[in-house]
Amino acid sequence: MNEWTVIASGLSLLAGMALGALLWSWWLRRPKDSDRHLPARWPLRGRPIVNGNEQEVWRALRDIFPDHAVVVKIPILRFTKLHETRNSNAKRSAKARADDRLKSEQWLEMLDGLYSTFTVCTLQGKVVGCVDVPGKLALTKASRELKEALLLDCGIAYTVVNAFNLPDASTMRELFLGELPAQTLEHQVTRGGDSEFHADLAAFTLQQAGGAS
Repeated sequence: MNEWTVIASGLSLLAGMALGALLWSWWLRRPKDSDRHLPARWPLRGRPIVNGNEQEVWRALRDIFPDHAVVVKIPILRFTKLHETRNSNAKRSAKARADDRLKSEQWLEMLDGLYSTFTVCTLQGKVVGCVDVPGKLALTKASRELKEALLLDCGIAYTVVNAFNLPDASTMRELFLGELPAQTLEHQVTRGGDSEFHADLAAFTLQQAGGAS
C-alpha cells in the first residue's frame, strides 16, 4: 500500500465522519411533534353537513321513519365488515394466508371513503337501508351499482332519491322494512328498471316480512 492510498483512505474516513456529524446535528435540531405549536387560527370554517336538497330528503326520511334514526353520511365500512376465513390457519399455507390478507386490504382500500347520504337504522343501531341524494355531480353508475350489490348482499336496502321526486312513506317503509305486500314493487324507486334487482329486492322484502312476523 503506497503513501497516496493511505492519505486517500484517511481523507475518506474524515469526510465520512464529518458527514455523520452533520446528519446527527440535523437530527437533534429537527422539529419534534411535541415542539410544534398549534396555530392561533385554523384555516377552516364550519359548514352545514347537508345542502338544500339533502335537507328536504332528510326531513322527509325523519317523517317516514319516526321510529328509526336517520344518520347522515357515515362510511359504509362503519356498519359492514369482511367475512372471516372459516378454514383453520393451521391447515393453510403461509402463502394462502398472505393472499387472504392482501385481498382483504385491497377490498378495504376500494371501499374506504364509500358512504351513502343517509343511513336508516333502528334505535338499537341495526342498519335497515341507505339513501343517496345526487348532488351537482350525478351519482356514477359504477358507484350506484357497487353500493346496490354490496348492501343487498348484507341484507340492507338501497335507493336513490331527490328532493323533487320523493317516494311516498308506504313505498319507503315497504322497501326498507317489508311492512307491506310487494305486489307493486315494479313501480317503486329501486334500480331503475333492473328486473334482476327487482327479483332480489322482492326476496329481501319477503324475508324481512317473514322475520318480523
